[in-house]
Amino acid sequence: MQVLVAKNYDAMSRVAADIVEHQIKAEPQALISFPGGDTPVGMLEVFCSKVNRGEIDPAELKFVQLDDWVGIGPDDAGSCSNFIREKLLKKMSKPFADAFLFDGSQSDIDAQLEEQDAFIDRYGPISVEVLGIGMNGHLGFNEDGVDFSLRSHRTPLSATTKSVQRKYFSGQDLPLTEGITLGIAQIMESKTVIVIANGKKKAEIVAEAILGPVTNRVPASVLQEHPNCIYLLDDEAASLLPADLPGLQEI
Repeated sequence: MQVLVAKNYDAMSRVAADIVEHQIKAEPQALISFPGGDTPVGMLEVFCSKVNRGEIDPAELKFVQLDDWVGIGPDDAGSCSNFIREKLLKKMSKPFADAFLFDGSQSDIDAQLEEQDAFIDRYGPISVEVLGIGMNGHLGFNEDGVDFSLRSHRTPLSATTKSVQRKYFSGQDLPLTEGITLGIAQIMESKTVIVIANGKKKAEIVAEAILGPVTNRVPASVLQEHPNCIYLLDDEAASLLPADLPGLQEI
């Protein structure tokens, strides 16, 4: 495991996009996956700029969405599919060769999960999976207590996730109780995993995920067993890590 510590959010975002670019240039037909939420916004801005300047060619790339809320769809502000469409797909001057996005408003969620598994089987494994980390250590909507052997699945949302969901919906409390997500098995099969986190509020869970035991109580802890996992943090998110941690490097 590498732990790269950038001086601030902007630097973290640039380095994340640079690592993705490096992976893509090594594998132009790669399948890639990015998260929604606040943390990846800067990385996506840099990624789209690289595409629009011709530094990244998405013509053969495939994209798969990480997760979404069950009960809302791509036209609903706050859905992860809306985020990916607005912050990534619409900002790119060239499209991906193929992309899979969830529609959590559809009645047959299980069919979408089967389609996503088939999409990954067709183009995968995922070459580079970018992840945020939840306040309870979740990856995507792989909540605490998740079965590490699961592939794409639907899951009840934890109390922690429900408590922060309103920030994505202009402070509204929506009756969202389930999520759909890539499974830990697919994340662990990814060739490279990049975990991005910033701010003091993430310092405690980052330290627990990196230093604590591997347990489904903290889903991100399983990444200790991934052969090519990179934690990319700002100073504040890394503040509880020991300076002599193996693999830690200030950038």
